[in-house]
Amino acid sequence: MDISLDKSSGHYHIKSYDNHRICINDKEYTNPLTVSLDEITQDTLPRQATDINAETLKQLNVDSYEAVLLGTGPNLTQPSWDVIEAAQMMGAPLEVMSTGAACRTFTVLASEGRHVLAILYP
Repeated sequence: MDISLDKSSGHYHIKSYDNHRICINDKEYTNPLTVSLDEITQDTLPRQATDINAETLKQLNVDSYEAVLLGTGPNLTQPSWDVIEAAQMMGAPLEVMSTGAACRTFTVLASEGRHVLAILYP
């Protein structure tokens, strides 16, 4: 699905997504990644969204973002309560949703210039 907006802040723009693939700035990604307005990383996440823990959130510095989106794949998979509680204790607004919803939400928040981090599992 193409989700491009005409305007956006930052260097990285999610152009489209489908099952098991995300297109950012015309490059396709098939492995878990994080994307913010100015950075993409691929080597900091566990293989599955259900394996994210408090230490993962600390390494990602989630407390430094206005919004943190966790896209768990084609379907919503709730993380453990420990992860949600850890994010709350860090002051990070962790929003859990399907990856498609996270891509769309990132695009809207980025277009508003918001300091957002998306943790995406294709």
